[in-house]
Amino acid sequence: METLKELRENKSLTQEQAAKILDVTKEYLSMLERGKRNPSDKMKERMCDLYNCKIEQIFLACRGNVNVKRENN
Repeated sequence: METLKELRENKSLTQEQAAKILDVTKEYLSMLERGKRNPSDKMKERMCDLYNCKIEQIFLACRGNVNVKRENN
């Protein structure tokens, strides 16, 4: 399973370049790569187009990097 960073690097893109193509800030892309944010379905589709991968790869890569906080009921 590749991480978002590995997918980007496999395309020889910097964060700045990928962010510009994805129409997001470098900071937001960095947060996605570090698992600090969850990408929307639309963002997953755009990343798949850019990185030439399946949406399952994006979902699994993100899922492995995200700490989900749950509220106490």
